[in-house]
Amino acid sequence: MRALTALWLSALVSFVSLTGCHSYPQRPVVQAVEIEPGDAVDVDTILEHLATAETPLLFGIFPRVLEYETYDPNVLARDLERIERAYRARGYYEAKVTAARVVRLDEHHVRVEIRVYEGKPVRVAKVPDTPGLGSMPIEYADASNAATLAIKTAKGDIFDEARFEADKDRIRDALRARGFAFAKVEGRATVDVAKHSAQVTYLIEPGLPANYGEINIVGLKEIPEGPVRDALRLKKGRPYSRTQVVDAERALLNLGVFSRVEIREDLQHPEGSVVPLTVVVAEANLRTIRLGGGMRLDELRLSFGLRASWENRNFLGGMRHLAVEARPGVALFPTRIGIFEWIRFLPQFRLNTRLRQPSFLEGRTTGFIEGEYGVFPVLYPIDTELSRAEIKSGEPVLGYHAVTTEAGVERSFWMHRLFVRPSYHWQANFPFYYREGSGVANKLEPIQVSFPELFTRIGETFDNVGNLDQIRVSLSNSLQVAGYIFGGDVSDIRLKPELRTILVGVFGKRTEVGARLGFGFLFPHGYGDKFDTSGTDGSDPSDPKTIEDQQTMLFRAFYSGGPTSNRGYPFRGVGPTGPVGFLLPSAVTVNCPMVLSNANADPAERAACTRPLGGKTLWEFSLEARFPLSGPVGGVVFIDASDVTPYHLGSTDGEALRLNVPHISPGVGLRYETPVGPLRLDLAYRVPGLQELGQPELSPQYGSPSGAADENFLGSYWLPLSLNFAIGESFD
Repeated sequence: MRALTALWLSALVSFVSLTGCHSYPQRPVVQAVEIEPGDAVDVDTILEHLATAETPLLFGIFPRVLEYETYDPNVLARDLERIERAYRARGYYEAKVTAARVVRLDEHHVRVEIRVYEGKPVRVAKVPDTPGLGSMPIEYADASNAATLAIKTAKGDIFDEARFEADKDRIRDALRARGFAFAKVEGRATVDVAKHSAQVTYLIEPGLPANYGEINIVGLKEIPEGPVRDALRLKKGRPYSRTQVVDAERALLNLGVFSRVEIREDLQHPEGSVVPLTVVVAEANLRTIRLGGGMRLDELRLSFGLRASWENRNFLGGMRHLAVEARPGVALFPTRIGIFEWIRFLPQFRLNTRLRQPSFLEGRTTGFIEGEYGVFPVLYPIDTELSRAEIKSGEPVLGYHAVTTEAGVERSFWMHRLFVRPSYHWQANFPFYYREGSGVANKLEPIQVSFPELFTRIGETFDNVGNLDQIRVSLSNSLQVAGYIFGGDVSDIRLKPELRTILVGVFGKRTEVGARLGFGFLFPHGYGDKFDTSGTDGSDPSDPKTIEDQQTMLFRAFYSGGPTSNRGYPFRGVGPTGPVGFLLPSAVTVNCPMVLSNANADPAERAACTRPLGGKTLWEFSLEARFPLSGPVGGVVFIDASDVTPYHLGSTDGEALRLNVPHISPGVGLRYETPVGPLRLDLAYRVPGLQELGQPELSPQYGSPSGAADENFLGSYWLPLSLNFAIGESFD
């Protein structure tokens, strides 16, 4: 018997007298319902049908609702009839409820057991007839074929009333998408219960192809009408297409100035084959001021910050969107998880201005320009065994003044399935030291990066695929070409493709299974040859060329680890580690090859020789199952894996993409839905032996599991756990 738990019954309304207190006999609560339907019918589908019945069900099915429902025998009798009707709608016309038993579990709880005899199903006897499509002229063959392909009911299928009704809608939608605005579709099904067969016919009257009539826009106040019409791209007299109308609605919403968009079609006069349109819009709040704050506590820093922003979505008219945001803050050095004391404040600041112009060049293209100034520290893990005096005297803190600009355009194509954003970027980074510790031996020069970028994303959403409610698939890529004819101090090619898939309804309503697979490829020109990744090959980390390469890699390398990456590791915790030449204090005579090969080396010297370095290739994989628990609270089970290497594709120095160092980190988490996105708490475990396959722990060049780089909240080398707290899903 297949038992279905999480089947709850809606509560009876109890009436309390306003003029006095009365006591009533307490009815037992239904704790669970078990149904034995046989193996032919999906129970979840039957229960979903009951839950959405027009008549409110006191014994309706509401999966995963924690409140128990009271038992009423009269309501149970009506629900048994609905169960039979639900089976018949699925093609089992002989279905009968043969038994219904109420088992008392204790004084206050009962369990309802229902047994159903399904009988033999009714099947579609032949291919459905489609009178009307065959009479369409040859020039409309595309519309006729599309309508035929929209029919999902096939010969031999169990006759499903829901699929039968959906077929009619799909046929109508297919014809309307190809210009037949006044298409009519009726369905007839002749069921012979004795023969267990059904004859299905779709009566189709396509009518004539239509054109757009008058197009009126209602609801505009401050927004000018001209750019709105440009974004619509619907013109009077042009051929009608329902697909174009839906696309136009989404294009107006993407302008960001409307809270609601509805395009109403007047289909009352089919004799003229003209479809007038009324575009109803509601303007959103065009001016916004935000003020907020936050804090960050992780293995790198404890910091506090404010956020103040101002937006005008109709700046100087024409739907220009101007946004200005300031983020002042301070980090308490070296305070972080594992070191709860501070020596000094590290000021940080960011000022960003962005201007967007919709209908730039043409109706669906948006132009944008952005500028930003920031000052920030570059913080690395610190050995938690160091004393406050050792940190105070020996730990330098690097910072940057950074100026960045970006300009480009963006546009969607192919019914918003394809998004393209070409842009040009320029960055100038000016290094300084918040503190030089005991005296930094190696100084840095400013670095400029200039590159065009082409970002593309193609995606599609498929509804009602098999037993799934929805499948969402997207493939994105970022292509950057820095230097060469574009100037700057860095020349390279940088690729970052990523594939994401979300399956909705895998284990029931509101459940999702998502997967993400991403890669990164950096092809440097003129740098990277002296990029020391271990400090054990005899190279000098204080060599000027090595220092130059390492600073360049700060802005161009790939990193992995953290709450939106591999959740078993800290930020930048996956990948090569080694000495960073511009962070070696002159007060400590550091011979990194010797230090890293000596297990008994001084912790201060070892800490100075072990920093995340980034890499030239990256791969990341995440698989996550999401499910509701109670109300706004949900749960996840996930597994993350990733690796970063110092080699590029085609390099003769070493393997660029390694599968034998997967850094596998499974875990569990909680989600709490808020208006700004889910609050996320994830706990990940670095499985020993699955970080570097065949090894109990990672080799030093891959990021050693001992030491500061691995010590997260709740985690250490002997308890490899990592706790992540963030807002928003890790991917979607």
